[in-house]
Amino acid sequence: MKKIAFAAAVFAFAAAAHAAPPSEASIRELMDTTGARANMASSLQNLAKALPQILRIRAEAVVRNNPKLNDEQRKAEMANVERRMPVITTALQKDLNDPKMVDELYNQVVPLYARHFTQDEVKALTAFYRSPIGKKSLEVMPVLMGESAQAAQKLMQERAKRIVEQTK
Repeated sequence: MKKIAFAAAVFAFAAAAHAAPPSEASIRELMDTTGARANMASSLQNLAKALPQILRIRAEAVVRNNPKLNDEQRKAEMANVERRMPVITTALQKDLNDPKMVDELYNQVVPLYARHFTQDEVKALTAFYRSPIGKKSLEVMPVLMGESAQAAQKLMQERAKRIVEQTK
């Protein structure tokens, strides 16, 4: 019995190890089916919009937490950050909105799919996303994610309010 179980385990391991890696073409077909390029472009545009606030928060934290600076130096550094911020954000936003950026990102994501999926899995995913329920999931998933984020935010606000009241 042990020999049969061992042989089955070896066979299963060998089958998994010999699973064909996905072709670049099949990965690109899956990504095209799921609208990956448009999602990447949208994400980069959203990042470009949020960039000024992200950069300002990060710069303020770096200046504030630098133990080598005194209050006067921190004030001077923040003035320097404010002076340079428009030029930096404009340049970064231009880069993020460049269509070539989407192409570069798209090309860098292809090997990530190859690392996590086999050829059969990529084909199955492509078939799923081309099916009516797959198409619907692509349409509904962003809505669900947004609604879930709102529900989580509301829940956290309620809990935070309760905790603040309990700790008075």
